[in-house]
Amino acid sequence: MLRDSIVSAQPRRAVKPPAETAERQADRLRWAMLVRQDELEAATHALRDPDSLGTVVTGPPGVGKSFLASAVLSALGSDAYPLRLRTSTTGHSSDYACIGALLARLPKGTSSSPTGLLLAVERMLREDAAGRPVVLVVEFTGAVDEASVGVLLHLLLSGTARLLAVAQRATDLPADFLRLVRRGRLAEIPLRGIGVPETRRLVTALVDGRVASSAVGELHHACGGNPAAVQGIVRRERATGNLHKRGGVWTLDGAVEPEQGSGTDEIIRARWAREPQDVREVIEHLAVARRVPIAGLAGLFGSEVLVDMEDRALIAVDTSEHRCAYLREPRMAELVRERLGPDRHRELASLTSLGGAPEESGLDREDLVSYVEWSLDVGSTVGPELVVHAARAAIALFEPQRALDILESAGRLAPEVTVEAAFHRASALSLLERREEALVALDALPEQALAALSPVPLARHAAAKSELLTWLPERGEAQAPLHKAWDALALMTEADPSEVRDAEEILDLAEFRMRAFRGDYKAVLDALEAASRRTGCSEDFRRESSLLLAQGWAACGREADAAALMASFGLNSPQHLDDDAYVAAAFAVWISNGDWKRCVDLFERYIDRGGRRLSLRGGLAELFLALALVMAGRGSSALGPLLNAIAQLEEFPARNALRTAYAATAFAYAQIGDSGEAERFLERSVALSTTAPWLFEFLTDFCQGMARRWLGDPSACEFLLAKAADEESAGRVTAAGIEVFGASIPGSEREFLWIERLAHRRQGPLAHLMAAVAVGSRRKDAEALLDAAEVAYGMELDALEARCAALALDFARDRSDSAAAGRAQTRLDRLTRVLPMLPLLPQVPAPVLTERERQIAVMAASGASNRDIADAIGVSVRTVEGHLYQVFMKLGVSSRSGLDGLV
Repeated sequence: MLRDSIVSAQPRRAVKPPAETAERQADRLRWAMLVRQDELEAATHALRDPDSLGTVVTGPPGVGKSFLASAVLSALGSDAYPLRLRTSTTGHSSDYACIGALLARLPKGTSSSPTGLLLAVERMLREDAAGRPVVLVVEFTGAVDEASVGVLLHLLLSGTARLLAVAQRATDLPADFLRLVRRGRLAEIPLRGIGVPETRRLVTALVDGRVASSAVGELHHACGGNPAAVQGIVRRERATGNLHKRGGVWTLDGAVEPEQGSGTDEIIRARWAREPQDVREVIEHLAVARRVPIAGLAGLFGSEVLVDMEDRALIAVDTSEHRCAYLREPRMAELVRERLGPDRHRELASLTSLGGAPEESGLDREDLVSYVEWSLDVGSTVGPELVVHAARAAIALFEPQRALDILESAGRLAPEVTVEAAFHRASALSLLERREEALVALDALPEQALAALSPVPLARHAAAKSELLTWLPERGEAQAPLHKAWDALALMTEADPSEVRDAEEILDLAEFRMRAFRGDYKAVLDALEAASRRTGCSEDFRRESSLLLAQGWAACGREADAAALMASFGLNSPQHLDDDAYVAAAFAVWISNGDWKRCVDLFERYIDRGGRRLSLRGGLAELFLALALVMAGRGSSALGPLLNAIAQLEEFPARNALRTAYAATAFAYAQIGDSGEAERFLERSVALSTTAPWLFEFLTDFCQGMARRWLGDPSACEFLLAKAADEESAGRVTAAGIEVFGASIPGSEREFLWIERLAHRRQGPLAHLMAAVAVGSRRKDAEALLDAAEVAYGMELDALEARCAALALDFARDRSDSAAAGRAQTRLDRLTRVLPMLPLLPQVPAPVLTERERQIAVMAASGASNRDIADAIGVSVRTVEGHLYQVFMKLGVSSRSGLDGLV
């Protein structure tokens, strides 16, 4: 310990690292601090502030506290004299152990008096610093003896040094330092693991290009929230080819393993090795079992060792009813498990209380999956129920491959869990878009096993098969398994009524989902409404029925009712971002109401929340985000997420959405006037044939038709109108109204009357706006169209506002309404600067002014008097008056104020 302290306290030239290592470390620091600028500036300011004694960087393990401390020292540069000190990692230290290196350099006899020692240390540091401020860098990884605390406190309060401390929590500091933190004399800089947005910033900067959300999510998981690890992981994955470019977007082929072998790992290993035997045994036990009820742990090892470990922050006890103990540092558990042999692992696993009842273990999902994986790897016996529960937990974590690996490693399972295991295998395969295999897994169940099923498993099996057949219509009718299950359920006269009711809910929901997939809302809207209000049913059944009902209402003309229903769920509740059913329903409802900004905000938060789901749903999330933008006429903003979505969906075709992504990209390119790219993606979309949910099919058709219309294809309008007729006949009047409106440029009386007729059967602001545009266009009413343009402006629908302004300008010019023409021209001029390409150009030419008339009109409109204009252009005042008279006559205005917006 003393030798380590001596090394760390030597002048920096004595421990100078190789140039290549130092350069690599500096590079990692530079990249990592891209997302820690605020914390870096706050810590540096605290060390330079004359009223401050320094700063304490706190945070959980692995968030980069030591890296931030190093960055702070780099920011201070040669203006400061840093001195690194270490604390004990064993919990036992002698007096002055923390400053042993300093004492070793003092003259003999100095330490005989505490006061003399303080003064000698103070004098020595001042001499070493040569006028520079001294910064004591202390990582509080363990106990600090009181004598060292006294010396350090004296150095701070005397102004000899400032403190740059690193600790997991401020409460880990000695009591004297904790009081300084609470009084504000030491500034606390709390660190948290970086989130997905910060990881995206780092990765984007490192690869200098767009990065797919699925790749960002996977890299974020691998770095564990530590920005210092991102650069090494990105370099490694690029070198192996796992991180590569596809269509100009960086994506991943497979999973990413966390970076191993860091300096922190060595510290953790050394700390474990120095612990007494009884403490090491507890650590090993918790490393294997993850969480153990504290009562059972005390029975194995005694309460005294546990109290000591809790005091030293090695373990903690959760607040669950089982009061489970766990290791505070997850990385310690991983490192200890790596060093345990199979025999020792089996020995420790046999002591755990998991057995076949995981719900009594206190393990969370990740701990449970990890426990079962490790147990199966070393050949330990794992109960079949535990295997099935772990597979279900892995699916809930959006890690279906882990679920499949667990089920494969477990081998042949007991008959009582065979059906449950098949359900989870099929779910995992479905998440991986391997639906054919999922259907095979369900079909492989023996008939005798299916015949013996109770009502709920029977209904789950039928619902799972129905959902798979919905995606695979060539394999059979999706409703057939449901009919078969209903018949079997009717024969179970002696079954528990509550189980029968639960089974009926499962079958009802399966049919609702099947109908919603096909867009056949008209047939089930009444049933969905009744189900959403049904009493005596489960909350999950009511909730999912309500979400499906909201989508049905949004498609069938009750957009406002659908929005009110979505509002009843509580829009700001963060758990909604973990519910894909809610996210999909919210998009369908809000986009039908024209509330595209809320859709963008929802999916930006969904992506930023991250999680492992992004590896499977990142492409879908970016597609939904882009669809909201492209439907709002913001093609240039939509292209980034669209290209990201395509790169991901080409590698992992989530929910067969690639065709929709191609169509939306064609529409976006058409909006910005890039006809070549628009036609290329349009061809890709048309050539691809897949089975997809109705919402994707509608959006694909609409985007294809609109892209063709913007490209000048004369058949585009009839294509959209034919699709609208199909939608209306199916009762989906919202979709029909959107398609007719898209086709109505420039439009005929037939389309305008169709829009008005559909609007009478619809609700919501977008429906009312479309009706207003249709009425104004049919009546050639410039004022009505300007009012509609103002509504579109409030909804930030720039393309629609431009359409209204262009039509209003034409109609105003036709009627020589200079005031309306001026307002329309002003609006259109602003939109020309915003939109790369206008959806509609004015057809009625503006009155032609001569060059001199335009010059005088512009000056008059800006407020110049006749005399000022005459002097500026070198003519008489009478000439200016004559020209202005001609301008007023041509533009139909009677005063200078009427020129505003016309010239």
